Amino acid sequence: MINRRRLLQSGFAAAVALPFFSLRSAFAADVTLRILYWGSPDRVRRTDAVGALFAKAYPGMTANAEVASDYWPKLNTMMAGGNLPDVVQLEPNTLPDYSRRGVLTPLDDLIAKGTIRTGDMVKTALDLTRVDKKITGIAQSINSFALIYDKSAYAKAGIPEPKFGLTWDDYARQAVEITKASGKSRYWGAPYGARAHPVFHSWLTQRGKTYFTEDQKIGFDIDDAREFYSYWENLRKAGGCTPGDVSSKSILTPDSSEMASRNCSSALMYSNQLVAYSTLLPDVKLGVAPYPIIKQGGISGMFYRPGLIWSISKDCKNIEAAAKYIDFFVNDMGAGKVLEVERGIPPNLRVRAEVLAQLGEYSRLSVEFTNSIEKIVVPYPPASPAGAIEVDTGVMRPLGDQLAFGKVTVDEAARKLIDGAKRAIRQS
Repeated sequence: MINRRRLLQSGFAAAVALPFFSLRSAFAADVTLRILYWGSPDRVRRTDAVGALFAKAYPGMTANAEVASDYWPKLNTMMAGGNLPDVVQLEPNTLPDYSRRGVLTPLDDLIAKGTIRTGDMVKTALDLTRVDKKITGIAQSINSFALIYDKSAYAKAGIPEPKFGLTWDDYARQAVEITKASGKSRYWGAPYGARAHPVFHSWLTQRGKTYFTEDQKIGFDIDDAREFYSYWENLRKAGGCTPGDVSSKSILTPDSSEMASRNCSSALMYSNQLVAYSTLLPDVKLGVAPYPIIKQGGISGMFYRPGLIWSISKDCKNIEAAAKYIDFFVNDMGAGKVLEVERGIPPNLRVRAEVLAQLGEYSRLSVEFTNSIEKIVVPYPPASPAGAIEVDTGVMRPLGDQLAFGKVTVDEAARKLIDGAKRAIRQS
């Protein structure tokens, strides 16, 4: 494991002192790139704006960026057909998976010759995207888990706002109280977290375990799964979290979440997504806190992670052009000013320092929160094995839905999670 506490320690002051040279050279040949990503309407707006800047910097290059709501099924279909886009957006659980499937292009040589510049990045940023000693992605950002909440819902229930030290038992009790105090129909105090792998990941970390082990096996047992599922089922039956007909509509993105649909008062998501929620809920005053923990003084279950990652597929016909596209998003000052921290805190220190000065309320709060957890974060977990994405989309989410609809018991769901996860990663 790699200790990630140094990720944010370089500070903004050091970054300000460094000069920045923006890349503005034209690309020699006419090239068309295919890019696929996912995100909220706000992310689409920002990505399109950066694409326009990129087109001006490289007049001979066309970047066709497509956003997909059904991103992972679409990407997997493309992978099966040998027709992956040139550049794909991944995240920490999927980068090792796709890398170990052999469908990504190693970037080490492109970095070594400066096509993708990394000299201004936080020193340990590349460690976050190294799989089996090869760099197969570039972090667009750094973020962490985050409990995002509606301040007014807590105030109406007379409950103090969440902060580090809030236990899972406290969170459950408060969720029931918020549901009752809201006076709203079809409104609950919490989302149904049984189907959310980030929540389970942090839950396990708090217990000294990992989602996956260094030797690419699952890091949990049936008792862990049973405890996790029991917690969420007890909360659902107590009326504290969303029922299956609401939670099953979420694909674990801000715009599809129970909070965005105004069915609950909080979201167990990522720190950078605070910005997306502020756009989706412009009339709601939002707050952010670490995930709940087992007990006072317990392990936080929080770690710094690459928020989103750009990778080049093995099907790419113009790797140099694709590398320039990634370099532009990560290192161009104009791009950084447009992207701000919607995807997370920029890993490029020069860009970060410039962006900080222009941030709005929620963007700045996202940065402050990510900085504030420095002393409680734990080491970054082992890279996921091939098949990890299937554990999330093909096993955990469907099982969570079946549990919420009463189609399986807690014991059955726990056993199916173990068996399904092992099958997905081909663990004997």
